[in-house]
Amino acid sequence: MVKEDATDEEIIEALKISCAYEFVEKLPEGINSTVGPRGLGLSEGQAQRISIARAVLRDAPILLLDEATSALDVTTERKVLRNIIQQKPNKTCIVTTHRPSVLNLSQRVYRVMNKTITELCEEESSAMAIDF
Repeated sequence: MVKEDATDEEIIEALKISCAYEFVEKLPEGINSTVGPRGLGLSEGQAQRISIARAVLRDAPILLLDEATSALDVTTERKVLRNIIQQKPNKTCIVTTHRPSVLNLSQRVYRVMNKTITELCEEESSAMAIDF
């Protein structure tokens, strides 16, 4: 457990932010259900959303999502990121992704290419998002 003293309400809030609550509430014991190691019994996308919920529940000031939404469809990915931005506005969220579709949700966009990190201007990141 990430936060031993978490209330059911805090757990449900984190699950809703990560778009996991709908499938978790259908599990045999709801939020009290046990899943196997590494999310055994869940799809890859469900396991990723549970991992995001755990990170949100931890409530650290910085949230690092390293390809954390790679198994989600684009719509769900955008919804999860939008939920974090809207419901946890004081968090610094660092997202690494190969999908340009989320670039317009970001305040700053950096590209890592050929061992070089470059900050993209708004026009460049918007153009990349549109090309997707």
